[in-house]
Amino acid sequence: MAEKKKVSPASTFSWCAKTTPKELTSPLKVLSGRYPALTDKKGGLKLGFKKGGKASECSAKQTGDTITITYNKPNMALRMVGAVLSGSIPEKADYCPFEMFGVMIDCSRDAVMTVDYMKTYLDRLAILGYNMVMLYTEETYKIEGEPFFGAMRGAYTPEEIKEIDKYAASLGIEMIPCIQTLGHLDQMFRWAHYDSVRDIHGILLVDEPKTYELIEKMLVTWKKTVRSRRIHLGMDEAHGVGTGKFKDLHGKESPFNIINRHLKKVVELCKKHGFEPMMWSDMYFRCGSKTNDYYDRECVIPEEVIKDIPKEVELVYWDYYHEDKEFYADWIARHRAMKKEPIMASGVWTWSKFWYEHYYTRMTVPPCIEACREAKLKDVVFTMWGDGGGYCDYDSAFAGLAFAAEYAFTGKADESVLEERMSALFNGSSYSDILLLANCCYANFPPMLWDDPLMLIYIGGFIAEKENARTYELQYNYKTVVAELQAAAKKLAKAKKVGDAGSIPYARAFTDMMLAKLEYAGAVIDAYQKKNNRKAVKAVIPMLETYRKHLKKFIAEFRAMWFRHNKPCGLESIQIRLAGQLARTEEALIRLNEFAAGKAESIPELDDLLQIRNDLHMRWASWHQTALGTTIFN
Repeated sequence: MAEKKKVSPASTFSWCAKTTPKELTSPLKVLSGRYPALTDKKGGLKLGFKKGGKASECSAKQTGDTITITYNKPNMALRMVGAVLSGSIPEKADYCPFEMFGVMIDCSRDAVMTVDYMKTYLDRLAILGYNMVMLYTEETYKIEGEPFFGAMRGAYTPEEIKEIDKYAASLGIEMIPCIQTLGHLDQMFRWAHYDSVRDIHGILLVDEPKTYELIEKMLVTWKKTVRSRRIHLGMDEAHGVGTGKFKDLHGKESPFNIINRHLKKVVELCKKHGFEPMMWSDMYFRCGSKTNDYYDRECVIPEEVIKDIPKEVELVYWDYYHEDKEFYADWIARHRAMKKEPIMASGVWTWSKFWYEHYYTRMTVPPCIEACREAKLKDVVFTMWGDGGGYCDYDSAFAGLAFAAEYAFTGKADESVLEERMSALFNGSSYSDILLLANCCYANFPPMLWDDPLMLIYIGGFIAEKENARTYELQYNYKTVVAELQAAAKKLAKAKKVGDAGSIPYARAFTDMMLAKLEYAGAVIDAYQKKNNRKAVKAVIPMLETYRKHLKKFIAEFRAMWFRHNKPCGLESIQIRLAGQLARTEEALIRLNEFAAGKAESIPELDDLLQIRNDLHMRWASWHQTALGTTIFN
């Protein structure tokens, strides 16, 4: 257990604007509005602030009715305020060597946070010790003179971006644009208006003048709306660059050359508008790999390519997958061999999840932080992607963000400390309650939910697997997942419906729904194979009715969660999937009843499943791969 001293009982902690360093007065004033126990009025214990002490350290010491916080950077002081509000003072000083300690929030995968919710998020990040936020916006921001850019996507207006940036600055948080200037622009290219600047898939057409006119408009938009002069240009996962219209116009050319030439042109635009650019580094490693793998230890990046990378560009090394410190150390060294000091991007797992996923996070974040500390990297970012539709309850991710911050500042993550912080800083949230579902989410629940209740393409294959699936050192199978869901459901039923770090009613509804579906799936497959299968299938019908009941409840909870957090645009994508699941469940009930009553000779979907399920391997299946038995869906 972490060493700590309990703070003397007090209902309020007061700070004085006259004696508080100027760089802290604005953040403290903002946070006083969020946390009633923190006040600039007299009363309770007094908070004093002293800048200095050892580099990268912050500490607190109580003397009588005064608690003095010693710090070097503002975010560290605010983190220590969070410790005090949580009721304890660390015996040892917190130590965080990272100058930029930030979070990247995906606002492009359907879910675009409202301005008010973003402000709430910024408050929580500040009190945890974060000092930077990237808004990942592929085309979910408005550009003057480009009405199709961000159309129907809930795009932020310039006024909204200014408001968010101003609020972030009031908390001492730098807001850095994180955009795309090469690939990942599939949503933009749905409009024929942009055909002239399209190479292939979601990739911009390199060397086309109109491409750079559009990119300059992007840069000007952010130049006018944010204070930071740093900008993330994206440029990751541009698979197939130069193989579409570019090849038709210019012939075949090395991806290395295409990317570097394009990058130089974009960097010149950045210099013109006063931006300091950064980009994801993966395309250089992929181009040097025979298998197009970012993490290929055999990859070789030609020296001439390295020399050709603009010196102004910082490289961001993203890695959410490795659990050994040595791999991170190796890849940091490889970036440095490219004459670049990398920015590290780890991950707090929210993507392709309905709830924060703790297992992947706790397996990857600690070794990453340890490697960064030893390598003396100065900048670390935790990404929160929204792959698949941004359907995660992002409030639940605060458990992961608190975990990551605790590890970064202390070198460990004491659960008793995290319990105290979550309760005090998130209106009574229970860290352990949040983890009840978070610890189950290693299982790939979204395709299980999208899975057609008659075809059972995904779950059927999962049940039939002869060997356990593997998530890092954890091995699991259908029975394991069902057992853990049962245990989580039992405990969640008793959990208090309080707190802002994930909705417990939402977690209950999701857990009950997934458990009901998995239990039904196993039962119906087993029943259909019995000798007297009509009678056996009839006995399963109440289980499907139970699933339908829980599905309806979750649909309501999901909609409520969405509107607490996000703009309306994007909801349609998930509602269509959920409504389709409900419609197919209704159909399944009709079909099972018909079969049980002898009105149908068979259930063809289950007949086919039994023929192929032993060879089904669909680890990361998307909606259309499990919800449909066809590729005709558009």
